[in-house]
Formats: sequence, structure tokens, C-alpha cells
Amino acid sequence: MKRKSYWIIGLIVVLAVIIVPIIFFWPRTQAASRNPWDSVPTHATHTDHKDIISGPFDSPQAVTQACLECHEESASQVMHTTHWTWESQPVDVAWRDEPVTIGKKNQINNFCIGIQGNEQKCTSCHAGYGWEDATFDFSEPTNVDCLACHADTAVYAKGDYGYPAEGLTLSLPHRASASRRARTAANAILTAVAVTT
Repeated sequence: MKRKSYWIIGLIVVLAVIIVPIIFFWPRTQAASRNPWDSVPTHATHTDHKDIISGPFDSPQAVTQACLECHEESASQVMHTTHWTWESQPVDVAWRDEPVTIGKKNQINNFCIGIQGNEQKCTSCHAGYGWEDATFDFSEPTNVDCLACHADTAVYAKGDYGYPAEGLTLSLPHRASASRRARTAANAILTAVAVTT
């Protein structure tokens, strides 16, 4: 009888070792939220740049150069994305002898139809400055428009060929709203920066 009780106690201990962690680590479901911003992670507030960088700058590229003084790798990181190149890595297709790239840069698309011949307006969405024709230098770091992603869209806008909108002056400090802060990398606009094209 004693042997049987040891066996039962041993079985209970083994089951407890298995079941207790399962119960403890079992995922807990939360009620679904109808607000999509509830799923966006919150990040620590970024550095307010108004006391670090000041203008006026003589060109948009000078703004990027000021950014690159501290964020040395940022332009390179952007330049290695399809968001910058608007084309894929080369792919093999059966009907071509050589690999081809596919993207907004060289294909018909459902937004602006095609960039060739309409660079003035199509490139106003590009995260770079001065894409006027096929000679645009995709390897020049100062052609990256840092403010396209890092400025408040209520204050900064893109214009023809990806330059800042005509007459734009960035001179008012601004704190983005909580929802905008979640999708932008900075929550302050440069103070006393006048960008001319």
C-alpha cells in the first residue's frame, strides 16, 4: 500500500510540474478594440531638435546635411529601401534575357500611372529632392528628404520634383498629437528654419 501512495504522489508532482507552467504562461486574450491606434506601439518621445538645429538653410539638401551630422547612417539606410529606389531587386522573368526590376520607377501603377514624362508631380511623393529626370542621383545622401517623414504634415509639404512646397517656411515649433507621434519619428519641427528651393 505504501508503494502505491508513493507512485500516486510522484504522479501528482509530475503533473503539477507540467500543468502549472502551462496555466501560468497560457496567453490571455484581450477584448478587441475598434480603435486602430490601440495596436500601434508607443515609443519614447524623441529629442526636440529646435534647440539643436537652426537655419536658415540655402537649400533643402542643407537641411539633410545638418541631419546627417548626428544621424550619419540614416540616409544610407533609406537609400537601400524600395521606398527610396521605387524599384525591386532584379528578378528573372521568362520573357526577358536579363533580370529586370519592377516598381513605381519603371512600371505602370494605379496611383500616378507612370513616372516617365510626369516627374514633376509623380516625384512630389518621393522621399528625396530633385528627381527631375532619369539623371537623378540615387547615390547622393543629401538628396534624401529627412523632413518627408520626420516633420509634421500640418507644417511641411512636398512640392514639384520632391522639393519642399513653394514658399514653405519651417519656423514654428510644433508638438505632434499622440496619434501623429506614433507614426512619425520626431515630434518637433525645427525652429527658425527657412527652406528655399
